[in-house]
Amino acid sequence: MNSEGESLAVNALSERQKSFQGLPYNAADDPDLIQGRLRARKYLKAYNDYPPAEYKPNFRAIDYFGPDERFQILADLFGIPLEKVKSLPICIEPPFYCDYGTNIEFKGEFYSNFNFTVLGTGSFNCAKVTIGSRVLCAPNVHLYAATHSVEVSERRAGLERAYPITIGDDVWIGGNVSIIGPCTIGNGVTIAAGSTVRGIVPDNVVFGGNPGRILKKLEPPPPLTQAETEMEPGARVSVP
Repeated sequence: MNSEGESLAVNALSERQKSFQGLPYNAADDPDLIQGRLRARKYLKAYNDYPPAEYKPNFRAIDYFGPDERFQILADLFGIPLEKVKSLPICIEPPFYCDYGTNIEFKGEFYSNFNFTVLGTGSFNCAKVTIGSRVLCAPNVHLYAATHSVEVSERRAGLERAYPITIGDDVWIGGNVSIIGPCTIGNGVTIAAGSTVRGIVPDNVVFGGNPGRILKKLEPPPPLTQAETEMEPGARVSVP
């Protein structure tokens, strides 16, 4: 196809379809994307404003992030069943921010401290953010699956781009870390506080700095023990 034909084919796509293909798109000019952002804001306000749990006898770790009504807000935001949110579990300290929620997939147990932020287009097909099992985030961890071009003409046109982010299992992310798509972080990684991360981070390393680099190589961890596997949901996460 010649350049004119390619241009016509691109112009025939919706803004959301362009984002699926990694093309520049206008997020302010697509009804589905606008509706998705407004939908997320409704759930985020409800979640961030929800009263904290009341301590009572036999208080369990999972109760700290409950009750079910509060977990249900996250379930609706991410588009997954309530029981999955509780059984993984997904534990997020408020305030939490994202633009869509439906582009985030949790593979297992997850905890984030305050001001966890995920930005990217609203679809699993593009700029998907995948988070592995037993991932811990300190305050102010930001995941940027959406970005703008270095080309001024593209920014003047109100266009943005979207790239995926994947985080492996057993990852610890320090405070004030920015993770920028496209990015893949391997298993058993520690990201030092204040780092900027982009590209590929291999398994079992300490990664840090700005720009980020490998600071130390680590031995692979031993397999999970039966006791670790059978831990009560939420018992492994730290709380402030």
